[in-house]
Amino acid sequence: MSLSIYRNVLTLARVGVLSWSVVLVLWALLVVWIYPSLEDTGVNFEDYLNAMPEQLRASMGIAGEAESALMFDAGAFTYLGFLNVEYISWLPLLLGIYAVVYCGGLISKEVERGTLDVVLSQPVERTTFLLSKLAGFLTLALAATVASAIAVLLGALTIGEDANLSNVVAVHAVSFLLVVAIAGYSTLASCVSLDPGRSLAVAGVLTALTYFANVLGSAISAVGWVKYASLFYYYDSLQVIAQGEVNWTGVGVYVAVFAVTTAASVLVFRRKDLVR
Repeated sequence: MSLSIYRNVLTLARVGVLSWSVVLVLWALLVVWIYPSLEDTGVNFEDYLNAMPEQLRASMGIAGEAESALMFDAGAFTYLGFLNVEYISWLPLLLGIYAVVYCGGLISKEVERGTLDVVLSQPVERTTFLLSKLAGFLTLALAATVASAIAVLLGALTIGEDANLSNVVAVHAVSFLLVVAIAGYSTLASCVSLDPGRSLAVAGVLTALTYFANVLGSAISAVGWVKYASLFYYYDSLQVIAQGEVNWTGVGVYVAVFAVTTAASVLVFRRKDLVR
């Protein structure tokens, strides 16, 4: 890896990652600070959700009694249940969009700007360039994830709620690995297509498809098998943040997807004709 390229990525993208981090922190704190006001509503949220169609509840990840028990207490949202529904379950999608935007143009945008030829005219191998830029993004995504975890923990302290440190760290770690997998195939799309518009579109469509495959497969039993093809299916955020139970199969899937797509990206980029 080239430290100069790595540092350059961190320098150029610092405003972008700061913006994403601020959005995550503000969203997390808003959800945390809204929670105490729910106690005064007198609404039985469990009955309200149970009145919804079974398919809709399944798509929300609360199809069974076990999920309901973690999410509700005497009809009211538990703190962790509310936090999961309104923020934690959305975290990998939010960071995944960042991964698509950044890694989907990791190489193709360099080609479009004409900067890749200049960089590779220096004594820098293509593999080194690619992995250094990817490492830079992963560092940025990790920084945003850490900021989110800190916001959740500090927010809980401000309202006197309990948020288990290890569980909060675990759910953010799993979320980060899901984002890493998205970054892997987005980088591959960028290496396959030297057109940034096309590579971003491919990465974005793949992310949308894997997200909605989980929703569709969870909601409609006839096509339930499609959820197993979704990266988001293995993100059991409620189980992790409430009980600390990590889906290790999902962790293996995320690591495998990243390893395979990154290796493929290196092979494609090394052999790619950069003249469009």
